Amino acid sequence: MKLPGWTVVVLQTVFEMKSADRLHKTLRQLPDDSTGKVVADLLDERKFRLIPKFLNHDLKHAVLDYEMKMEDEIKMQAYLVGNGNYTWPCLLFLSLGIFRPKIWKELIIHYNQGKRTPSIFHLNLEDVMHIPVEQLKTKFGRK
Repeated sequence: MKLPGWTVVVLQTVFEMKSADRLHKTLRQLPDDSTGKVVADLLDERKFRLIPKFLNHDLKHAVLDYEMKMEDEIKMQAYLVGNGNYTWPCLLFLSLGIFRPKIWKELIIHYNQGKRTPSIFHLNLEDVMHIPVEQLKTKFGRK
């Protein structure tokens, strides 16, 4: 199941991308240790673009160290539900874990990690892009 790839293409078609592309360019120019640069590098390595309304989702990948692949996406959603995020997109992606029985036990671990950490729900990429990513990982990360 290669859901993230086609999902990204659909979202890039639905949303107006100019403002997100400008922000992505700005993020690329930030210092290497900044949260914004880390997010830009994650996207660039995968040939993804920032997508409006999903900026903070990409931020969570960077801060929480979840890869941008299906199993890690599901694990991140388990973490986020444990962390108090009960939005329909989060619950929808987590429900895809039904098709991955090999990771069910891991989902409980990630859920519990989310319960033990401060809420990451309010983080906004544009507000924290200049902050060193390690600072955010220390406060909100899964370590």
